[in-house]
Amino acid sequence: MPLAGTQTVAGSLCWSGATPSPTVQILLAGATYNRSYWDFPQQPDVYSYVRRAVAAGYTTLALDRPGTGASSHPSGALLTNATEASAVHQVVNAARLGKLSSTAFTRVLLAGHSYGSVVAWYEAATYSDVDALLISGMAHEVQPAAAIPVAASLVPQSSDPHFAARPLDLTYLTTRPGARQVFWHGDHDDPAVISADEATKDTVTTAELADTLVAQAAPTTDDITVPVLVAAGQQDLAYAAALAHEAAHYPHSPCVTTHLQPDAGHDLNLSPRAPDWFTAVLAWAIHVLAPTGAPPRC
Repeated sequence: MPLAGTQTVAGSLCWSGATPSPTVQILLAGATYNRSYWDFPQQPDVYSYVRRAVAAGYTTLALDRPGTGASSHPSGALLTNATEASAVHQVVNAARLGKLSSTAFTRVLLAGHSYGSVVAWYEAATYSDVDALLISGMAHEVQPAAAIPVAASLVPQSSDPHFAARPLDLTYLTTRPGARQVFWHGDHDDPAVISADEATKDTVTTAELADTLVAQAAPTTDDITVPVLVAAGQQDLAYAAALAHEAAHYPHSPCVTTHLQPDAGHDLNLSPRAPDWFTAVLAWAIHVLAPTGAPPRC
């Protein structure tokens, strides 16, 4: 769909049955990921959150954030928390006005993973246009040592043959070939899933990385006023320890639920127990914002 100006954002709108359900889940992936994180191509019956959510009665809209996938790739310096939140806000408006399908969605659950969660923070706090918020793989406190292997894995996007057909400016980075393990946690993770992760990887910009640090230090989430689920993998070295303190960062949310997923690293959707994680998310979602379009509740 077109955004204000000349940019566009791409996504996949999915539902089951003749018409979409009135509650849509808008899904944002993290740094070096695109919409495939939420609808993973390897063993989708196990690793696709979209399939599980649609089976539970929801409509889903998995987006390529600006700068990723089939969405526009502007100058990397323009990709900030504010500009990406504005893009998502325009998508939320379009969903509510019936511009994406025959259904004008009455309820919106905004879900993020990693940097996508930062964008979700800013969108929900700035525009107050969503009904519930899922934050995964992101918290206000981070273990600094965990950032070292991630930072060491990043290289200019132009140096990776995977992106040879899509030259971008030097602020666009990706993980060097064979380095996707930095998002995982153990030798028992499925090698086929890690290979598929490598094949579907995307980019992150230096501005997005810098803005993540800004977001973690800012009181942005003080302005979030909807039910929130905050989740991390138990083996996520960056954020697992922070989960115990995270609810305090949402003082005006009517209810904040935290979930620590066993046997998972940073990429909860791609962990060996992804189906258990999806079950936990959907149990929360059905309680606070049902697929039927009923008002949110705690």
